[in-house]
Amino acid sequence: MKRESGLNMNVLWVTAIALAALVILQLGRGGSAPFEQQALAEMVANVGDYSIMTTDGGNEELLFVLDNRNEQLLVYKVDQQRVMVLLAREELDGVFAAARSKLGGR
Repeated sequence: MKRESGLNMNVLWVTAIALAALVILQLGRGGSAPFEQQALAEMVANVGDYSIMTTDGGNEELLFVLDNRNEQLLVYKVDQQRVMVLLAREELDGVFAAARSKLGGR
């Protein structure tokens, strides 16, 4: 029984060391801080008063449209690879006012 218990402890130690090594490798991967997310803009274009950017939204492509004339940010997704659906429309002056109030009016 004691020999079997010692074998189980050795297996546990080897497993713990292997897991620790894998965690260290994952944290060191990519050269960036752990859990840091990167913004990946695939394509950005400016046309007149509009700036548009596509990006990968996980399971779908997202299209961000910055309307400089009306000071709005519009976010669209492609639904079933056929139809563009408006996800959000934000008034930029409201967004910046909310950000300023969160920072104490700075």
